[in-house]
Amino acid sequence: MKKIILLLTSIGILFSCSKDDNVQPQTVDMRINHYQNTGIGEGLFLTLMVQEGNNIGSDNWFKFYNTIEGFDYQPGYIYDIKVVVEQVDNPPADGSSLKYTLQEKKSTQEVDIETPFDIDLKINGQNFITKNSSSDYELLNQIKIDCNNLCDQLGEIVENQDFVVGTFKRLRSNEIQLIELK
Repeated sequence: MKKIILLLTSIGILFSCSKDDNVQPQTVDMRINHYQNTGIGEGLFLTLMVQEGNNIGSDNWFKFYNTIEGFDYQPGYIYDIKVVVEQVDNPPADGSSLKYTLQEKKSTQEVDIETPFDIDLKINGQNFITKNSSSDYELLNQIKIDCNNLCDQLGEIVENQDFVVGTFKRLRSNEIQLIELK
């Protein structure tokens, strides 16, 4: 009987210790790319493109589906920053369990306006291209798209394909120019 009580006590202690209620905040280095991409979560939205830790300086960028408190992103710049990452107690069902807070902006580097970049315009049939009241193309009603001489092709390809990627260059902070469709 003593062995059973000891076993049950040990199991209880093990399970009570397995949940780490005292997760300490971590400091993480991040690089933020000069453009945003599109993402699907609880709706369609623009995401930051980031690298973390050992991936900084590589060709590996990933979509960041969170916000960074205190960070004022401006397109056209690559940022090297340090953030504090904390666990969120009882996050909302559609929210992240992590909170990111800017600790330090280490560097800001302006990117040449002619630098090309790719944006997902349609993923699995989800279209990120919109038209404003003037029938101009926009990316999620937020960034104006100068489709150059590709307007007809853009409309057709977005209508008929499930995956569409556009290559762009920046004209202004809220306007991009389409160079190629993939």
